[in-house]
Amino acid sequence: MTMDINHYLIKNDSFQVNIKTKLFSLLYSALSEAQFTQILHTPFGFLHSEILKIQNQRSLVESWHLMLDIALQKVGDWNTNKDLETRRTTLKKIIGEYIEKPQELRNKIAHGQWIHALNSTNTKENPDTTSRISDLNVVKISIWFEVHQFLCFIIRDLIQSPQKGFHNNYWTNLTNLEEFLNESHSWTLEKRIKGLKIKYDNKK
Repeated sequence: MTMDINHYLIKNDSFQVNIKTKLFSLLYSALSEAQFTQILHTPFGFLHSEILKIQNQRSLVESWHLMLDIALQKVGDWNTNKDLETRRTTLKKIIGEYIEKPQELRNKIAHGQWIHALNSTNTKENPDTTSRISDLNVVKISIWFEVHQFLCFIIRDLIQSPQKGFHNNYWTNLTNLEEFLNESHSWTLEKRIKGLKIKYDNKK
């Protein structure tokens, strides 16, 4: 998908770039849902009753939050453990930024609201969501993919080994995530296009 988008960026074909970018965002949400299901069914991770409770939430985002909370309960009580509370807050913030917000856009795009996003009752435009959809680009979505992998590393450790692996690997994974976010903070679509065109010209 990124190769297709790169191809059309070089050709300045904004129509194809726009279509491919929207499809790329849908692919991200599909991956997120698939990884959620995979993590939820980690062998010996959750009881069957816990899995059903997590699955029966009103939205995928609520299911992510509940999955995290149930898993953290196997580590300790975040109400009395400051470190655990901090980890919970950090992970929920990542879920909010890199799962909830993209999922909101996914729902609009999947219902054909590519240009003008409507409010929840479909009675008028939601200008904030319209702007966020318009601002989508391959660079932002590629960052989503990377952050999602770091999040999954952490949550898999939490579920597979709440008393050992989670504690041993948490700070390493979080540090790697923070380093990636710092590195990618300066990434822009304009820089990507410039770099692609330099490579393309050098191959001529």
